[in-house]
Amino acid sequence: MLETTLVQQIIKSGRINDLLLFIFMLSGLFYYLRRVSQAKPLPSIRSIPAIEAIREGVGRAVEIRKPVHWSFGSAGLTITGERTGETLANLGVLAYTAGLCAQLGARFIFHLPAVPAAIPLLEGTVLEAYAKEGKMDEIDRRRDFRYYGGGMMIYAAAMTESFMREGVALKIMMGPQPTCQYVTLEAAKIQGGMVIGGTARWTAMYSFVLTCDYLFIGEECYAAGAKVTGNPFMVSSIATEEWGKVLTLALLFLGLVLQALGIDFLGYLKL
Repeated sequence: MLETTLVQQIIKSGRINDLLLFIFMLSGLFYYLRRVSQAKPLPSIRSIPAIEAIREGVGRAVEIRKPVHWSFGSAGLTITGERTGETLANLGVLAYTAGLCAQLGARFIFHLPAVPAAIPLLEGTVLEAYAKEGKMDEIDRRRDFRYYGGGMMIYAAAMTESFMREGVALKIMMGPQPTCQYVTLEAAKIQGGMVIGGTARWTAMYSFVLTCDYLFIGEECYAAGAKVTGNPFMVSSIATEEWGKVLTLALLFLGLVLQALGIDFLGYLKL
């Protein structure tokens, strides 16, 4: 009796299919990680237009002699919780952009989020990118790393003032943004800047769709980080996610067919 109760506590009724899906995804991840350990090739990630546009925007910044502005939003960065994966992926795009600015000679301005604990990580990412290009003398931390404290509207007003005073050739905003941050994206466009952005937070996606010239749509934020860094562990994660999508679509198609034939497919999914 005790043994039966213990099994029921571990595998709850109605969650068996969730367990099977979890095992499937975990097996896929282990498969790709094994390929990494054996130095075998991993699936390639398709070209993302927004990544190509970053190089174009940095080149434009050099040509018209105006800076590149980067931000995660007033509180658009988390180093704990469910959004940590998005933050890590965005750090890859941040390093890529800062490296291009160092390589091509564009000024890079970083509007820091209101997350003090994350500032050393963010500053280190940018400084490392400049160090790799041998251009440490071209980044001025006091001038180009800006912290405004808390308050979304304070952040938006300060960034907008920066666009008006110093100009903007390229504005990039990524991360789980507050929805009001579209104000800064539109301000950059009004000042003649190219705007690139994206978020995996679907409730804030509309502001990026309305204002961005190039867009990272949802999960493309994760794929972009894997694409620009080439990190095999990030690529493995993206590849495993794709298998999850294939399985989900297959189940949807199978369910439609079986339900049309009068077979209670949904009943099996409730096991």
